[in-house]
Amino acid sequence: MGKKKSKTRERSSPDLQSRSSDTKSQNVYTSPPFKFIVEGQSFYLHAALVSQHSRPLDRMMNGDMSEAQKGYAVLKEVDEDTFGRFAEWANKGYYTPGEVVTWLDHTSLERSIAEGGECKKRMKSISEPAEELEESESPVNPATPVERAPPLPRYFAQRAFREPHTFNYRTIASPVSSIRESPNRNSPSRSQLKESFIHRKAVVRQESISIPPPPPNQGPDEEYTDVFLSHAQLYVFAEKYDIQTLKMLALENLQTTLAIFTLYEARTGDIIALLRYVYANTGEPIDGVEELRTLLTHYMGYEMDTLMKDEEFRDLMVADGGPLLGDYMKMVMKRIS
Repeated sequence: MGKKKSKTRERSSPDLQSRSSDTKSQNVYTSPPFKFIVEGQSFYLHAALVSQHSRPLDRMMNGDMSEAQKGYAVLKEVDEDTFGRFAEWANKGYYTPGEVVTWLDHTSLERSIAEGGECKKRMKSISEPAEELEESESPVNPATPVERAPPLPRYFAQRAFREPHTFNYRTIASPVSSIRESPNRNSPSRSQLKESFIHRKAVVRQESISIPPPPPNQGPDEEYTDVFLSHAQLYVFAEKYDIQTLKMLALENLQTTLAIFTLYEARTGDIIALLRYVYANTGEPIDGVEELRTLLTHYMGYEMDTLMKDEEFRDLMVADGGPLLGDYMKMVMKRIS
């Protein structure tokens, strides 16, 4: 009888694996572009790149749907900025969040006077009589948002600000007394809830070396509404199109930003806008868990003292009358039971 030939499995060399990876990457970027139209803006993305991230979008481009036959898709349930962040992430592995808007009043002008000549000029134009101003200068409305003179980090605004609105510190109509902590040692205190929120484990962010830590806010004149909403909107988009890695990255980015955000009473509106959007655009929890709502419920748990002083927040819970109020009450009972 002849000897049996032993079967050995050849291991691919690192060079072979590298070439295979390079070929795969090349195939992605040499695939034909597919056009997505969002709010009238056309985005051209490599079809293979989109397909490897999202099965629903893959079926839209390559299946029997009308979009595949036409060669383009019109996405109506997403805004241009959010889809742009998806395109940025698909190509780079990270995305640029929304912008921090800085509202300058008299106090913050004095504080920022040393940050550049433009700030000095604007401060001077306010402090001096109008008739002494040069023809090219005009009094600046203290409530008008302006960009600071020095270059700003990527997280901060680098384009024209939104339409101005009156900046003021919200007056509390009917203050609510602080939650009394339970003497029960098993009930988490505010500090314990905050500590556990700050140290939530991130997975996707740790795998990307390109994601810088978000900057903490320095005062109540810095509005983070667009920053918060950019993460939440991308989370909702990723959930709709089954892009799990992007969904978790958006969730972790939002958590990281909330963890370094100081909730001044003048900035509760930023959180209210976030809550309003999330509870209007996320579904009921599956198996008792909805990651984004769970994250915000945890946040409300340690910031409820400040939030409850805001009449708009109380009105939002009354108007919601359901999931938001229920989640808030869970945290109240956890604090006092």
